[in-house]
Amino acid sequence: MKSELKKYCCFFCILCASFLVSSFVPKIKPVFTVRTVVIDPGHGGKDPGCHGTKYKEKDVALAVALKLGNYIEENMKDVKVIYTRKTDMFVELQERAEIANRAKADLFICIHCNSAYVRDKKLKRDVCNEEAHGAETYVMGKKNEKGKLDVAKRENSAILLEDNYVKKYNGFDPNSDESYIIMSMFTDTYLTQSLSFAQKVQKQYGSKAGRVDKGVKRASLWVLWRTYMPSVLTEIGFLTNPEEEQFLGSSRGQDYIASGIFRAFREYKDEIEGLLKKYDDAIEVQVPYRITKEDSIEIEENRKAKSVNAGNATKTDPKTEPKGSEGKDTASKGEHVSKADVKEEDKKEPVAVKKEVKPVEEEKKEAPVIYKVQIISSDKKIPLNSPKLKNVEKPGEYMDKGIYKYTGGEFTNKEDAVKLQAFLLKNGFKDAFVIATQDGKRIPGNK
Repeated sequence: MKSELKKYCCFFCILCASFLVSSFVPKIKPVFTVRTVVIDPGHGGKDPGCHGTKYKEKDVALAVALKLGNYIEENMKDVKVIYTRKTDMFVELQERAEIANRAKADLFICIHCNSAYVRDKKLKRDVCNEEAHGAETYVMGKKNEKGKLDVAKRENSAILLEDNYVKKYNGFDPNSDESYIIMSMFTDTYLTQSLSFAQKVQKQYGSKAGRVDKGVKRASLWVLWRTYMPSVLTEIGFLTNPEEEQFLGSSRGQDYIASGIFRAFREYKDEIEGLLKKYDDAIEVQVPYRITKEDSIEIEENRKAKSVNAGNATKTDPKTEPKGSEGKDTASKGEHVSKADVKEEDKKEPVAVKKEVKPVEEEKKEAPVIYKVQIISSDKKIPLNSPKLKNVEKPGEYMDKGIYKYTGGEFTNKEDAVKLQAFLLKNGFKDAFVIATQDGKRIPGNK
């Protein structure tokens, strides 16, 4: 009996000792690091992507990608940056994925611009949807609803520009719905990490870059499907929207987008590596983007250029027009005038050109700018007392290009309109955004 008691006592002592020892020995955990990132500017070369009135997707995406890479290289010396392209060149979708796979990258970031079109019943063709706005980020996923499938088809369509694409992609047709059913049979190996990074990117777009946050979405995108690491494709804005085109085409706007993605990357890296760092550098404390008066002027100029280009076919040769006020307006708007003509105009009537500015000053006595929140676009008229507009303060209606637009609120102060926008976003109006109106008509940008 004593011997058995002795054995139990010894066993208990050994257990206690092992517990005490294990308490002081540091536990070894798997180490996950982010040391290599591949940045993929969408399209390039013979594949321009979508476009606005002035800028092409391939150029904007490349500019943002290079700025992003520069931020990482300058501020994170332990991270290697690899680009799928650094110039205006065409790179096959499969090769983009293979570049990341060969490098054994820890993260793949694909940068694109968005576009949207609506059917014009009168013209019987698709025209730019200038109302579409906001930034969204995609991860590989199983759900392919209508809107997401359209994005997937557009971004995957670059395959059709490749030689022998049928054989190379095993019969995958980017325009076939059946192909996406096959792609949706995808294992979510890196979904958690991809979602984490995508959410951080979207947060930065909203808080610092002044973009409407359209959220994180899942779609069957080839370049994400074939990369064997956490990967995202981010649509940084709509080039078919004049305001967003101006933002994305400007160096300032590209800086905001690139720095936003960089902050998201830095936060993601710290999270993966189990670090709790705080930063107070210039990149971190960057103030939120605000539209300036200069931005609004250029946005309006883009709109005018668009309408001018549309009517060029019916215009007469400026050289044959009389040298009156119309000829001067044409020159000021950037219409084609030969250098010889311009010089002659400058020599003969320099005073007349200056006089053109004076009437503009008188036009500043205008009706006040009223800010509203646009919430619904519809090809059918909606009664203002409809349940769809329930709880909407001062509901209003206006028509633009044959489409009914519905608004809420009337404010002389933009900040009040922004507060109403936040309220409406929380109450089911996911596409709510602030517009400026004057004399009952919408005006571009902000004053």
